[in-house]
Amino acid sequence: MTTKTPPLFTPQFVLLLFTTAIIGVSFSAYFLLPKYLSVVLDADAGTIGGISAVSLVASVLCMPLAGVQMDRRGRRLFVIIGCVLFAAACAGFLLVDRVGPLLWSLRVVQGIGWPFFYLALSTLATDIAPRERMGQAIGMFGAVMISTNALGPALAEWGANLFGWSLVFWATVVGSLIAAALACLIPERHRPQSHAATGTMGDLLKRPGMARILTATLLAGLTFSSMFTFYQPWALACGYERVAAYLAAFSACAMGVRITLGGVADRLGRLRVAKIMLLPYIFAPLSLIWLPQLGLILTGALLGITHGIFFPALNAVAMDHAPADARGKAMAAYNGAFNIGFASGSYALGYVALATSFPTIFVIAAVSCAAGFVLLMGARGVGATAA
Repeated sequence: MTTKTPPLFTPQFVLLLFTTAIIGVSFSAYFLLPKYLSVVLDADAGTIGGISAVSLVASVLCMPLAGVQMDRRGRRLFVIIGCVLFAAACAGFLLVDRVGPLLWSLRVVQGIGWPFFYLALSTLATDIAPRERMGQAIGMFGAVMISTNALGPALAEWGANLFGWSLVFWATVVGSLIAAALACLIPERHRPQSHAATGTMGDLLKRPGMARILTATLLAGLTFSSMFTFYQPWALACGYERVAAYLAAFSACAMGVRITLGGVADRLGRLRVAKIMLLPYIFAPLSLIWLPQLGLILTGALLGITHGIFFPALNAVAMDHAPADARGKAMAAYNGAFNIGFASGSYALGYVALATSFPTIFVIAAVSCAAGFVLLMGARGVGATAA
């Protein structure tokens, strides 16, 4: 007799997704920051890359602490802390009038707040979901977050054009605080564990296969950074005045494949699907070389389709490699690796672009992705669901 899989979309899971959408819109509005820096503050590519990277560096440095503490103290508290920190940093942007210490500091605070609410919400999603649907749960969480990647920048660009950037910053403050209030209603399914029960981050990283998975994740993060950080100045240089269409296409396609194909990795094998999707991922940065011919929508769509399936599939593989009581650390390790790659790419590729050209960094990003594909081909899954 076949056992029926428990449903995923319970009231608790829907509340979590709604909270994710609220904080996601506020967070994603800052994906338009490169345009603000370029147009309003007259920043060059190196400065734009550095300001993008510093936030990610702060996130990466905080992720191990966030992951360990979430396993020991529960998840919900860190959603609230992260949202409040992010709100405070957003309020500080109202005082920014130039590239200086205040701007850099605010990006650091945003970087600290992000792993708290993002890791806690994504780990809560795996706690609430049935284990058989964990890949789908991660995909749906990501689909909601990605949908805000389109909505946030689109609303920010519209609001900034009509009312100025101050309104955009105020809106992100309000959204972050609403998300903090909603988080108080999300049930805590995880039972806090002692240090001895959960182990250390080092114990997790030593588990067989984890290093290979995280290295491939880092290389994918570098690839992703080239497109997300530098497509805006590249598009402006190509003559585009409005650049949010790229993010809209990316988000629509990523959300679409996660909704329609959300369970495919659970059925066909999470690692197998991650391997398959990393191969076409190589062509996403290369497509930006021909941005004037292909346009923002087509290039954004290619990234959305490949990243939309690959990222949650490999995320679920990383979770499979961890014990159930160490999911917070596994989520932190996976996202930390991706963001190390993103931060490295944002910082280093900005100076490469200054010395050479934007197309050069897109070629470098494609090579990085190809290296990740080769590395991932040698990885082995854990159990049938990860094969």
